[in-house]
Amino acid sequence: MTTYEIRDDPDDLPIICATLAEAERRGQRRAARLGIEVLIYEMHPTRGERLIAAI
Repeated sequence: MTTYEIRDDPDDLPIICATLAEAERRGQRRAARLGIEVLIYEMHPTRGERLIAAI
């Protein structure tokens, strides 16, 4: 099952999200609140992690 994570930095602890829409919504709010870029990663059990977007 694919999940999504948002992070402030590639080495930061992730905030896990169930859907891409949730990750985008939470990432946009976090980026606006903190004034920094937020990264969204797709996490797949067999393919590993993949950077989806930087907000």
